[in-house]
Amino acid sequence: MKNYVLLICGLLASSVCGHMQMSKPYPIRSPLNKDASGQKDYSYTSPLSTSGSDYPCKGYADDPFNSVADYSPGQSYEMDIAGSATHGGGSCQIALSYDKGKTWKVIKSIIGGCPLPKKYNFKIPSDAPSGQALLGWTWFNKIGNREMYMNCAQVTIKGGSSKRAHPRDLTSKLAPRTAFDSLPPIFLANIGAEGQCTTTESQEVNFPMPGDDVEGSVSGKGYTCKGTAPFLGGDSSDSSSGSTSSSASSTAPAGTSTSATSTSSGNETSDTPSPTAGSYSGSSGSSGSGVISAEPARAMPTPTTATSATPSPVVAPSSAPKTGGSGGYGGPDAPAGGACNDGEIICSADGNSFSMCNHGKPVSMGQVAAGTTCQNGAIKAARHYIRWFQ
Repeated sequence: MKNYVLLICGLLASSVCGHMQMSKPYPIRSPLNKDASGQKDYSYTSPLSTSGSDYPCKGYADDPFNSVADYSPGQSYEMDIAGSATHGGGSCQIALSYDKGKTWKVIKSIIGGCPLPKKYNFKIPSDAPSGQALLGWTWFNKIGNREMYMNCAQVTIKGGSSKRAHPRDLTSKLAPRTAFDSLPPIFLANIGAEGQCTTTESQEVNFPMPGDDVEGSVSGKGYTCKGTAPFLGGDSSDSSSGSTSSSASSTAPAGTSTSATSTSSGNETSDTPSPTAGSYSGSSGSSGSGVISAEPARAMPTPTTATSATPSPVVAPSSAPKTGGSGGYGGPDAPAGGACNDGEIICSADGNSFSMCNHGKPVSMGQVAAGTTCQNGAIKAARHYIRWFQ
């Protein structure tokens, strides 16, 4: 009888450690969490079903909440992975969900070589809301069956705020990073989810929307998709768009872009340089890197006859083609074929929303923060908020 018990324990240990699983923080129903009561999943290292029936979190996202870790916004923490079958590595993402796994915000992407190291640091965004949350870890293996692994831990975010930053704080707090609400969703593949994506054998996934915190890099894509999905941005693997719309947009130079405004005579034009997406200036006039500006948008000269002060994403006259770069074209409603330079901010026509250029295509980032506007490839304080900077 004693030998039989030892054999069973050995088999359980093998199933727990055979593949990979998150061991810090403990995921829901983890057999490693000796202090937790309730059901345990002794096949925790198994991948998600190819049908997607147990997505998200192996089907445990709705379990009664029992927090295993407390996190504070703006602080860094460590995640540990246990197991031995790394399948040659792969790519992983760490994300937060506040609605039991219905939506996710990526806070870190590890592109290539994951989970060869067993420890990863991640940071809770400084504007992450407080409350109960799921911390999710996803892994797409490099070698073996085309699978998706996902573990989720119930955690508590303390000291956060769901309020938006005041306009006077935008320059110092929002310039280096993306607001939490605008972080990308997690990548999905091999589970029959939207986009119908499949990872490529012996390749590591190069996430199309990895977010702000990225570790590692690989060449190629590592996946193919039959459709579109929010986590793909403007990318679609099976349909390459090598052509661009010559009538709607063209690639802007790396320096500045110019916009031409015709006068009533039709013979004079004014070429006004627009700032690049990588610059801003504060109220004192000093310049640096980023995309937020405390300086109000410059007023356009009053034309003698009716002219359009704000470009509209329509076919421009052949005499004055508009650019698809930082000059304000190609926001969320821009044609998918519009070319742009990676890292550019692309404003919508009304300045209320913006896109980021990723792999030569605009990816919608949603609405700008309250009190700001998107103009000329930069997020600036709205004119009626300028009093806060004086």
